[in-house]
Formats: sequence, structure tokens, C-alpha cells
Amino acid sequence: MLPPAKTMVQEYGLFIGGKWRKSEGKRFETHNPATGETLATFPLATNGELNEAVRHAKEAFERWKKTPAPRRGELLLEAARIFRRKKEDLARTVTTEMGKVIAEGRGDVQ
Repeated sequence: MLPPAKTMVQEYGLFIGGKWRKSEGKRFETHNPATGETLATFPLATNGELNEAVRHAKEAFERWKKTPAPRRGELLLEAARIFRRKKEDLARTVTTEMGKVIAEGRGDVQ
């Protein structure tokens, strides 16, 4: 019997101002608690990167609050539809990252 295949470690960046970018900061790892396997690495944003992200978030909020309520509702409903379509993928991610059985992962995303 062959040992389980190693999964590739995902390396994530920062999402600032609508774009993915690399960080100048250190990185941290997340692990599958059931196997100890490293799943992904994430950046620890620098103070400058954090300030830039906050600035972009404030600008986005100003645009959002000027968006008419019916349009905001449409966008939120579309986001809910996307989450429902991806429910099983999200449940599997919760299961892997939290060490839960799949039924619990599904309950968490419900």
C-alpha cells in the first residue's frame, strides 16, 4: 500500500486594494491538526501594509455606503448564492483546517 500523497503547500499573499500581492513581512504556517501536515503559508503584514489595507478598506466603505440599498441587497444575495454553491468545498476546508469530521464542517458552514 502506498503512503498518502503529500499535498502542495499553498502560499498566499495579501489582498489589498483589489489586488493580490506579496508581503514584505514574515510568514506563518497553518497545519492539518489530524496529520500535522503544513497546508499553507500566510504573510504577516507589515505596519505599512496594514495601514495601506485599512486605507483601501475605508475608501471601499465610502463607496459602499453611497451604493443604493437595493443594489447592496442584490450584491449580498449574490454573495449568499456563491457561498451556497461552494458549501461542500468550504466544509472540506473547515474539516481539514480544524480537524473536524465532515458533518461538523458542513454544520459550521451552514
